[in-house]
Amino acid sequence: MASLPTDIKIDILSRLPVKSLLRFKCVSKSFCSLIASQEFIKIHLKRSIETNSNLSLIRSGTPAPILDSSRYWNGKIFSASLDSLNLGVELDHPFKNCKGRTPIIDSCNGLIALKNDENGIAFWNPSTKEHLMLPKYWGDLKDKVYMVVDGFGYDAVNDDYKVVRLVHFVRENVEYTEVSVYSLRTNSWRRIRVDFPYYILHGWDGKFVDGHVHWLVTNNPEDYIENLIIAFNLKSEEFHEVPLPHLGNKNDVLVMFVGNFSGCLYFSCLCNYPQPVDIWVLKGCWTKAFSFHRIVGDYVKALAYSKSEDKVLVDKFKYGEEDDDINRWELCWYDPQNQRAADQLTIHGGVPQGCRDTIVCMDSLVSLAAYAGRGVAGREGRMSCKRFRASIGLGKLG
Repeated sequence: MASLPTDIKIDILSRLPVKSLLRFKCVSKSFCSLIASQEFIKIHLKRSIETNSNLSLIRSGTPAPILDSSRYWNGKIFSASLDSLNLGVELDHPFKNCKGRTPIIDSCNGLIALKNDENGIAFWNPSTKEHLMLPKYWGDLKDKVYMVVDGFGYDAVNDDYKVVRLVHFVRENVEYTEVSVYSLRTNSWRRIRVDFPYYILHGWDGKFVDGHVHWLVTNNPEDYIENLIIAFNLKSEEFHEVPLPHLGNKNDVLVMFVGNFSGCLYFSCLCNYPQPVDIWVLKGCWTKAFSFHRIVGDYVKALAYSKSEDKVLVDKFKYGEEDDDINRWELCWYDPQNQRAADQLTIHGGVPQGCRDTIVCMDSLVSLAAYAGRGVAGREGRMSCKRFRASIGLGKLG
């Protein structure tokens, strides 16, 4: 293979999974240099996105009733290949040995944003095991804070990964929201001046789709349920509104979700029993993609298509009389053609049932050092790789 032209090498290697490429870096210096190059990393990522391949299911939490959130957070995160889902492995992550809750904010291009009650936010690539602790948020989160929600995504125009934080304050009967943005390239937070005439009703983090982070909000302080979606453009750093799909009688609506399904924004709505759980997908306009009978679940989140695209992997939650037995999230395959759900999907390897956070993450070689490193190196001058990585808090988890 050494005699092959570089473009042929790139084409062959870009078809391989990340685990194989990490092993091939040890074959020779030329292989290591090629696989570690930003050009190759982006080519490999682009091919994975176009072919919808190299996907893993990430699960966080422990079995527990939905209302007893304290029992979810034992610090464990598991991964399983979406191609098989037979065997999962526990992952080492930046907050594994930390106290407090560690919810997943979101994933993008193989990076996962985690946050911990006591230690802030970290970017983490579970494939390469790189992680980067973000600078502490400088805002005052102790005085009259009603709600804090975050969002994470990729600004393709500026080739930058960003976190958006919305902090909703209530002071002297006046409510307002501060918006701040963290940039990986500058490794810093900054507050932005932007109108935010909305109210956050639930503490759910935003979902990234196509350059925007999305939240469910309302523009009426008297509402008990959200009435629109707001989208934050990571390039222009401006908000715009996304109308909800037509829901019929909104008085029947109990809870809503938004998410990323196969690269598109999706909207899920739970209404009064026995109405089905509908999932809408935004492709220019809203289209009802799936409708789940309540026998499937009370809450249903769509995660991914099967390889043959004839089934949908869903995370469902069904209320029951016995909290410790039935009240939990469960994975299953759903056949939309016949409107039937298969039995509960079990992932072996110690992966608990009832995980509260379940996301689909693309395995990638995206390097945090390539982004944070350029900014720090420009200020600190040249230094050894070991000293440089330590200076920005970037490490490898063993």
